[in-house]
Amino acid sequence: MTSVRRAAVIGHPVSHSQSPALFARFARNTGMALVYEAVDVLPEDLAATLASWREQPDFVGCNVTLPHKERALALADRVEPAARACGAANVLTREHALLVADNTDVAGIETALALHGVALRGARIAILGAGGAARAVAEAARRNGASQLTVAARDRARARAVADAFGAAACGLDDVPVADVYVNATPVGMAGQSQRSLLPADAPPGATAFDLVYVPVDTPFLIDARVRGLRTIGGTAMFLAQAAATFERWFGFAPPVDASEMMKGGV
Repeated sequence: MTSVRRAAVIGHPVSHSQSPALFARFARNTGMALVYEAVDVLPEDLAATLASWREQPDFVGCNVTLPHKERALALADRVEPAARACGAANVLTREHALLVADNTDVAGIETALALHGVALRGARIAILGAGGAARAVAEAARRNGASQLTVAARDRARARAVADAFGAAACGLDDVPVADVYVNATPVGMAGQSQRSLLPADAPPGATAFDLVYVPVDTPFLIDARVRGLRTIGGTAMFLAQAAATFERWFGFAPPVDASEMMKGGV
């Protein structure tokens, strides 16, 4: 009889997450006996929650979303190179009662852009946001040879901290330079969050607008970009790609992913 494995996605809030449904599908399609739950964890409870999971042999790991990505990295027992480069973890894997931090967001971003024919090499990249997701975009841009990288945030000190880590420029959300690719790496546009577009007024037609938000599929950022003649990439592609990489991290093989599904929200 196949033993049941347990996993979770943690965040605060986390009720919007589609990860439980997606991982249930992965499990069904691969024959894995997996129970995957969304667990709302307050920041002050994160350390205790992870400590309890270290002691559970059936627990394989957890995905990590806002606001825990940076703190999860600090609490991990071992850190993989991608997570160290990003300064944030989006996945923890339990290995012999140790929690190993990794970051599959970087691969997810690269896959989403490549799927839509957008090259990072030689491109001017503007990242809107300065959290863990922004760091993953910055790492993808850095290791793929972007020619110019700017980190923009309402909190300029946070933007500067991320920019300094990746040799980038920093600015406020009102001072974003013209770019080839604009990435919304904030929660703005997510279900339950502020519903507005952060796309700069001078973003040129033909540039690419990439929103990491995947619920809803069509965000104010993407709608604004489409009306103004930019190419758009929705967050679904990145969400599916990083989830498949997480599954492979836990179980040693990748689940099947429908490429047409990864194109949602993009034109």
